[in-house]
Amino acid sequence: MTTASPSTTTVPHPGSAAGADAAPARRAGAFASIPALPMLLTAGLFALNFLPRVSENPRLAGAISGVAGGLFVWELVLWVLSNRRARPLSITFAPVKSHWVQALVQLSIILYWGWFWREVYAFMPLILAQMLFLYCLEGLITWSRGRTWRLGFGPMPIILSTNLLLWFKDDWFILQFLMIALGVLGKQFITWERDGRRTHIFNPSAFGQSLIALVLIATGTTNDLTWGKQIAATFETPHMLVLIFFGGLVVQFLFHVTLMTVSAVATLCILNILFTQVTGTYYFVTINIAAPIFLGMHLLMTDPATSPRTNLGRVVFGVLYAVGYFVLFRVLDLAGVPTFWDKLLPVPVLNLLVPVIDRAVRAGPFAAFNRAWENALRPASLNLAHMGIWAAIFFAMWATGFIEAPHPGNSIPFWKKALAEGKPFAGHSLVMAAGAQAEGGRSGAAFNELGLICMEGKVPGVEQSNARAAKYFAEGCALRDGSACANVAVQFLFLRQWRSDEDVQRALALLEHDCNRDGPGSLSCYLIGFAHETGRGRPLDIGRAAEFYRRAGWANIPAIKGLARLGLSGDAVLPELAQAARLLEGMCDAGDVESCWYLAYMHLAGSGVPRDETKARTLLEKACAGGLEQACAALKQPELPPYVNPQPMMVPGWTSAFPIN
Repeated sequence: MTTASPSTTTVPHPGSAAGADAAPARRAGAFASIPALPMLLTAGLFALNFLPRVSENPRLAGAISGVAGGLFVWELVLWVLSNRRARPLSITFAPVKSHWVQALVQLSIILYWGWFWREVYAFMPLILAQMLFLYCLEGLITWSRGRTWRLGFGPMPIILSTNLLLWFKDDWFILQFLMIALGVLGKQFITWERDGRRTHIFNPSAFGQSLIALVLIATGTTNDLTWGKQIAATFETPHMLVLIFFGGLVVQFLFHVTLMTVSAVATLCILNILFTQVTGTYYFVTINIAAPIFLGMHLLMTDPATSPRTNLGRVVFGVLYAVGYFVLFRVLDLAGVPTFWDKLLPVPVLNLLVPVIDRAVRAGPFAAFNRAWENALRPASLNLAHMGIWAAIFFAMWATGFIEAPHPGNSIPFWKKALAEGKPFAGHSLVMAAGAQAEGGRSGAAFNELGLICMEGKVPGVEQSNARAAKYFAEGCALRDGSACANVAVQFLFLRQWRSDEDVQRALALLEHDCNRDGPGSLSCYLIGFAHETGRGRPLDIGRAAEFYRRAGWANIPAIKGLARLGLSGDAVLPELAQAARLLEGMCDAGDVESCWYLAYMHLAGSGVPRDETKARTLLEKACAGGLEQACAALKQPELPPYVNPQPMMVPGWTSAFPIN
């Protein structure tokens, strides 16, 4: 692809000796070569300390102040050296069309995204901080190497592209500066000769992010230090793919990179469809083509400076990017690594392969085909033909619902059923589907499902953890999901596990409200009754406990057992014990050893049933045979010991908004 050279205007740095003879330059004094522009940008960076978000966070303020201070010292050193060596610090204004066009497209996407996730707008000052830093850094590196600073729009697409993919949290924002610095250092120092011109090897934004990504992956700190998970979840805004498509058309029209996008999207679609045909499930869990990878296929891998220049080479490049993404998605998922790195990590590797790809296309068995293709029409006309093909593919995907439509896999019941049926990767997909709905959709039911996954520990790669389950249950309950609140109460009352007292009180308050609303059969009534029976989370009150057990209804087995416990404790006179005994007998016959235990002691005490020690022993033998060691121990005594509650007491079933029959 042939591009016009950017227009350049050489502007002597304010006070420099460019264009003047040596004597007047010397008379200008020490201020002749002051690096005024970088100092002004550095002052702007430091001024961000006065924003509330920065001033209220000492670590963020320290990062910005430290970076600004380092830049200022560097500027002073350059000033001194420039005066000693009588070497001007020159600036050339060299705008490059690809830079400002990409920046405008990226900015439009950021602004649209921010409309749905307002944290984007709140982060804008920190994007500005990165922009100021990169402009200064680029200029200072250039001057330090004795070259003219080619001032243009180059830093803008680097910063905007980076911030479409990754932010560090405020406490760790110094690493955002480091990531940007790595990108520009790679651009400045890692270069090669390509088509007779010295150029950088790596896409600058992808290079810095990839290096940081490898460190975060190795240390397992991605989610602790970055907003990457939240960015990936919130980027799936309505019609984001349409916006990226039309923005991408602008870039494709001007820079002839359409073939990379077309081949990448087509390859991804083919791989996705093949997987579905073979397994009956979906490779990409909640959506066929996610907005972040669609962005990557338009504005990340398509950098004209670091991608192939032959038509067939661009096709190969796009295919390899899609395959790399497809493989990395599953590899990272199985390794327990956040999958949003999948669209980024293939890019530097492919950048290294660019000369190999172009050489193979120009000299290999497909050389004649590539030449015929490139010579079929004028480059501009050929690119328009490629864009037409791409538009047809995009609108076909849109019309058929392959994109921008509900995805069957975006369903927790779908993946729970697939897991039960043993479908490949179903467990990991269930976690991802629940996580996407929880984090992206703020679904209390989805948070509850994540808690159940941690509680049960049945999904491969997910360790059983009561503490993590408590966290997710509490998050779900805070979003007023009744199932999550019930599970918070069950953990607290039966397993002595909870995240905070506030979580427990919130859960019990919501459960009591649900009990009053739902009436008989409600698990909520039973749990509130148990809280009053034990004095945990509610005042110890046997009368209130009995009241809530009655309201739970005779279909609620745990509540029936609760009434039996209250009757056996001797603290309450309950006329319902005879009916409770009949129901307990049926449950005992069905193999419920707890029911056998309660019924045995009811016969021993004559509570609600005729007193019958022989019957009591028979029931305890049944409980012992069923595995209740407490019953076995009681039978070994010459006389049956006094009643105590069975230990451990059976935990009521965990509740879910997505039960699988």
